[in-house]
Amino acid sequence: MQQAAPLTHEASTGLADAALSASSPAKARAAAGSILLIGASGFIGSTLLGHLSRLLPDLALLVPSRRAWRHQALSTMPRVQLIQSDIHDLSDLKSLVRSSSLVINLAGILHSDRAKPWGRDFDRVHVQLPLRLLEALDHQALIHISALGCQPEAVDQAPSMYLRSKSYAEQQLLQSGHPLSVVRPSVVFGPGDRFLHVFAKLGGLSPIIPLAGAQARFAPVHVHDLCEAIGLLVLHRFDRLANRRPPGLLDLGIEASIVLEAFGPKAYSLADLLRFATHAAHGSSPWIVPLPYTLGAIQARLFEALPGPPLMSLDNLDSMRIDNLPSGKSEVLGVRLKTLDELGIRARGLETAREDLRRR
Repeated sequence: MQQAAPLTHEASTGLADAALSASSPAKARAAAGSILLIGASGFIGSTLLGHLSRLLPDLALLVPSRRAWRHQALSTMPRVQLIQSDIHDLSDLKSLVRSSSLVINLAGILHSDRAKPWGRDFDRVHVQLPLRLLEALDHQALIHISALGCQPEAVDQAPSMYLRSKSYAEQQLLQSGHPLSVVRPSVVFGPGDRFLHVFAKLGGLSPIIPLAGAQARFAPVHVHDLCEAIGLLVLHRFDRLANRRPPGLLDLGIEASIVLEAFGPKAYSLADLLRFATHAAHGSSPWIVPLPYTLGAIQARLFEALPGPPLMSLDNLDSMRIDNLPSGKSEVLGVRLKTLDELGIRARGLETAREDLRRR
């Protein structure tokens, strides 16, 4: 199959021009013909593109990248259009946003240089990009993928640069008054993830594994459950749920903002997750030796010194000082907080990953 060449952002601008002249924000979103997905070339993004191409076959899915040629496989999905563009350039970003009726921001990174309150890479991706999106938005609603454990009410109290930068972005977005959906997933697993599969590989290297942050707890969410939730939020923004509106959205109009926490049915320690992944892949589990923070910090520094993306950084370890679990709150900065269960999604458990890990 011959793959389509990536579009420039100028070539995509005409896709939704007619919708921009609609008489109200709601009508504009309902009439326009494209969704802009930022940071959609990774594990979650590629799964979401497949889900949205089936859910909304009448809408174009615009995926910008400075290196669009690297992601040509995405263009084989129905309705996906790769665009050669720099999302960190404000003029490019404004042009992209102007071409769309809804924006989904999936951009996120796990590592950055160390600085206070956060490093340069975290500032660029987690803070400046969402702020530029706010500046670029007009009638478009925004679905912003954040992280479980964020504290927009108390940014300085977040224990890591990652969580502080994510929390600050949430704070600014939620206080902007713009129609917004913030999605806070716990750690995400599913076919091809770089989480359980890396653990499976690590656990197979030695019968004894010293582990920093072994007691930190997570509520892993399946990537398909997360994407189903995002799809429902998209349909809600486009007012396409009709009589299928889930209970958690009945009290919210399509202009209302929402915070959604996406987590699985059970909490696990980091040690539990390593044992599960290794047993599923190899039939046995290593003996895990939990490390106190001081020794764990040394282990994290050693990982950082290895070539390639570190398995764990010191900032990752700092993030694990608080559990990656649902907040239990009903609202955040005056915005209603919902869960997958309230959206009618019965989250899959970790056991659903066993067969995939066995085949790895």
